[in-house]
Amino acid sequence: MTGNQQTRDDVEIGLDACEALVLFELLSRWCDPKTDATPAAPCFESTAECVVLHKLLGRLEERLVAPFKPDYAEALAEARSRLQHDWDYPTLNG
Repeated sequence: MTGNQQTRDDVEIGLDACEALVLFELLSRWCDPKTDATPAAPCFESTAECVVLHKLLGRLEERLVAPFKPDYAEALAEARSRLQHDWDYPTLNG
């Protein structure tokens, strides 16, 4: 392999604006050391999962502008409202 070639395959996943905003808020709560909102240790099988979640949050922070606007709470509420009808179950596993 030459210097610039990578040995791994990159994966891209698309999110619409509402999905990105709701995911940003969820990961922000989970990663905030000042809250109890982080999933319990049994939820994770490896610290690698935490690495991925923190990196994903960082990438969302780099791309989203809505969380840093004064009307963030309203934008988040609207995004949640648009998406909530796509899931008819009370929990993540249905």
